[in-house]
Amino acid sequence: MAATECFATEWYVEARYDDPAALRRVGGLFTHVTIDEKARVLRVDTDDAGIRLLEQAGMRVSIDMVRTAELRAMLDLPDGLRSIPQFACYRTVEETRTDAEALVAAHPDLASIESLGPTWERDNGPGAGYDMYALRITRHDTLVDDPDRPRMVVLASIHAREYAPAELVTRFAEGLLDGYGRDPQATWLVDHVDFRLVLHANPDGRKKAEAGVLWRKNTNTTNGTCNNPTSNFHAGIDLNRNWPFHWNTAQGGLSGAPCNAVYRGPAPASEPETQNLIRYVAGTPGADGAYVGGALPDRKDDAVTVAAPDDYKGLFFDIHSYAGLVLWPWGDTLTVSPNGEALQTLGRRIAWFNGYTPQRASQLYPTDGGTIDLVYGQLGAPAYVMEIGTEFFQPCTSFENTILPANLQALRFAARTAEAPYRLGKGPDVHTLTVEYAIESGEDAVIHATIDDTRFRQTSSAQPTFAITSAHAYVGRLPWQTDGGVTAFEPVDGAYDSTQERVTARVPTTDLAPGRHLVYVQGVNASGGGTAGAPDAVYVQVLESGDRIFRDGLEIAAD
Repeated sequence: MAATECFATEWYVEARYDDPAALRRVGGLFTHVTIDEKARVLRVDTDDAGIRLLEQAGMRVSIDMVRTAELRAMLDLPDGLRSIPQFACYRTVEETRTDAEALVAAHPDLASIESLGPTWERDNGPGAGYDMYALRITRHDTLVDDPDRPRMVVLASIHAREYAPAELVTRFAEGLLDGYGRDPQATWLVDHVDFRLVLHANPDGRKKAEAGVLWRKNTNTTNGTCNNPTSNFHAGIDLNRNWPFHWNTAQGGLSGAPCNAVYRGPAPASEPETQNLIRYVAGTPGADGAYVGGALPDRKDDAVTVAAPDDYKGLFFDIHSYAGLVLWPWGDTLTVSPNGEALQTLGRRIAWFNGYTPQRASQLYPTDGGTIDLVYGQLGAPAYVMEIGTEFFQPCTSFENTILPANLQALRFAARTAEAPYRLGKGPDVHTLTVEYAIESGEDAVIHATIDDTRFRQTSSAQPTFAITSAHAYVGRLPWQTDGGVTAFEPVDGAYDSTQERVTARVPTTDLAPGRHLVYVQGVNASGGGTAGAPDAVYVQVLESGDRIFRDGLEIAAD
């Protein structure tokens, strides 16, 4: 397709196919598709040229007029408004920055703003564009004693027209900070994980999209301008094809034509946004090729053939919309990566929470120059793309009611594995944690939990599950820390012999001071001779003398 061809008429279509190979022929020609393999239907929003490409691939195309009308209504938006019209649930670039700064002001001991550098527009015109930043969340006063805590890096909306990701990650941040000290899960995660959240990875482009333009890329016009900016074809560089790892090596899924939606740019890492993000996430490569100075450590000896250590600390997410997918490397080849089994296992666990399809990125269509291949291939970090929702401009009702709660849970679960994702993803999950009631010092705290090895999003290739073999409670410390009490749980049915076990423990409190105490719970399954999973936490309240408490509807007082 010539670089000057641009099309403005948008359609939402269904393309039916008989030969599954047709998906490989057309997948890389479109930036987002949803596929019903059972019905052999591909669904995508595209233009007249896209319809012709589908038909040339042998597909039978029909137009969904209802979805098309909804799409066009979303594009017909007025200019000059500060809030995104018709989408009150999504904050603008400016509103997001203001609210991030307010979070820092409200929680100065837990949050800070870190500068990444200027966007293309800011770099080329003072006062234009934006300064990129990350919202960092972790407990600051314990960093000196715990400098090696795992980092969880999350990028949002690197593709500008994808409204939901930036809002999801902003609300993820708000939940961590607002829940600190009240929500035991938020509290232990902020205490022990170092979150680096890039709320807008492409703010220049996002500003275009806020006016109702289907703008995907950054706004660099030095490689050519394009007509019809409401089309899928416009100026700029696709920042998720511009990262230098295996840049311009895949067949399909990217383009050298400046108007194309997946234009890779004139050179690897040509864009300031890409450079800012790589420098922040990975650091700078030295003479030996190893990266230093980034949020995530470089622990991979070879970019392609050697597995990263299974005790790697930290993980990476790039949040997109839409398609309902959880993806992991590789993106440019169907070859399974050296850590492929562990990436798949954790990916299927993450997908249990949002119900999305988990698969290697290249199984959708081949791409290169993407975020997750560099983060995994150069650093060895577990790296995932989540394609959330069903629309670029996702309606607020579906975002608030379905997409947001499911994906907040998915991100929280991933954070619980951050100490060793390749290992902890293989162990069972812990959920439904409860404590019977507040107790007096010296009484046992009775804790109930479910240890569950079945929480996978199963696909055509079934994920094996294993019987639970044990579970333990750790008072005031995580399982991999050394100081603190440990209590074994007992299975309610009398035997550890199932992939799901309801368990109970009586935790002594004789040595605990009055007040609230975090108790961490972790289960172990039978895989590999015993594999521990992601822990979770619950508060145990030890009463002071004279505190009023209620049991079985009666008020009693602590002695």
